[in-house]
Amino acid sequence: MNVKRGLCLFAAALVLVSLSHTPAIAAVDLSAGIRHVSDTGSLSDCSGKAKAALETYLPGATESSPGSGEWFAMGQNIATGAPSSGATVRCYPLAKGYVVTFVCAVQLPANPYGAYALCLDIAHKFYGGPITPLAAMPTATPLPTGCATSNLIGNWVSDNDPKLTFNMQLNGDLTDNQGVSGNWIIDGSTVTLTYYGNHTLKLSPDGKHLSGPGYNLTRRC
Repeated sequence: MNVKRGLCLFAAALVLVSLSHTPAIAAVDLSAGIRHVSDTGSLSDCSGKAKAALETYLPGATESSPGSGEWFAMGQNIATGAPSSGATVRCYPLAKGYVVTFVCAVQLPANPYGAYALCLDIAHKFYGGPITPLAAMPTATPLPTGCATSNLIGNWVSDNDPKLTFNMQLNGDLTDNQGVSGNWIIDGSTVTLTYYGNHTLKLSPDGKHLSGPGYNLTRRC
């Protein structure tokens, strides 16, 4: 894969992911231009160092095709579970030694550090140089449990048809037992359920029951 094309596709993917997971405006930060020339060593030597340098910061580095010398890896924001960073290290053989290039892309603000900082540390890990610790990724927020009255997270069953169940998710999505999806919004005790149309339901004070025209549901908690 061409390095620039690969990173452009990755950058486009980050934008699509950001648009589908958060209403906040996201930007893709790119870094290209860091290169290193070695007068000794083979393409295989370069590839081994490229894989090791990438995996110091991003998991699961893979070669675009066996023997190509092009290595790519991606990282994700643990809190959102979505990709937020990626890097390509490309080795080119010379008559004596090799040249290696480093290109990175990150999604901001989902990623806590920029593309240049990521690329510089990967490059310095590859050929030796001062390593600046990258900002830590945010940790995942534990999912709420129990019958909270501030959300609908959990599994619900229809009081009228026990075969009809719903899984309500943290991001406001819902999925029924047949895989049909919808959404939910809660405002105080008023719930808007978007599922085969819009339905206005009321959440009970104990957070266990939803009731209204067409649906009466009980949360398993």
